[in-house]
This record gives sequence, C-alpha cells and structure tokens, in this order.
Amino acid sequence: MTVADYVRTAVLVFILGAVAILGAVGALAGSVRERWVFAPAEQRVLDAMHQVAEREKSLHMSNGNFVGFSNAEVEKNGALLGLPWTNFPVKDYFFDATELETGNIRLRALPRPDSVVALTIRARLYVAELSPKGEMVRSGWYPSAD
Repeated sequence: MTVADYVRTAVLVFILGAVAILGAVGALAGSVRERWVFAPAEQRVLDAMHQVAEREKSLHMSNGNFVGFSNAEVEKNGALLGLPWTNFPVKDYFFDATELETGNIRLRALPRPDSVVALTIRARLYVAELSPKGEMVRSGWYPSAD
C-alpha cells in the first residue's frame, strides 16, 4: 500500500467513526436532555414551590389569610414573603399565587417562553393548590410528562 492508500483509509475510518458517534448522540439526545437538563430544572421548581407553600401555610396560620402575589411583585421585591427568590429559578419561570373563591390558594410556576425556546426547560407549568387547613389539594405538572 502506498501512503495515499493509508491516508484514504484513515480518513474513511475517521468519517465512519464520526458518523457513528453523531448518530448515537442524536439517538440519545432526548433522554440526555431529560436527565441532565429538564429534570434538574424541574426539581428546582419543586423545591421552590415547596418553600412557597410552607411560607403560605405559616402566614395563614398566623393571620388567617394567604398572601397572593404576581410575578411583577416577585421581580420588584427579591425578599417577597421573606423567601430567597434570588435562589429560585426565576430566570426560567414566572411565579404567582392567587387566592381562590374556595378559600384555597393556587401557586403556579409558569415557563418563560425564551427558556422553552432555548430548550433549558419544558413547555409545562407547575400548579399547587393549598387549602386553609394547610393540606395540598392538588399539585403537578401540566400538561403532564406522559
């Protein structure tokens, strides 16, 4: 074999190897993104919503009322409700709380469109509803993962 034959063989092996690697990465991209991007982002939302729910429970126990708030209030006041909003995923989600006619409070984490487009989060929101007794009436991701 000549040097040219060795070079052709090496280039062909390199191209086939690169195609195989890119194909494998493409096939696994969804599960990789699920595990390493979406799941951690959603866990941060769950942690934040748990803290908000606990704070709302304690406020209701102390004064008999929940405290509703909008995302605009969260953005204006980084210590709203005495919570560490700067540690919450506010760059990827809007947070709000609305008192309902039933006396419950609905807590929401809504995805920011730019984060969805950047594929850093999924296009779904988290909703939790607390009763005046401090019980979680419902909670979950909408639309659901499956």
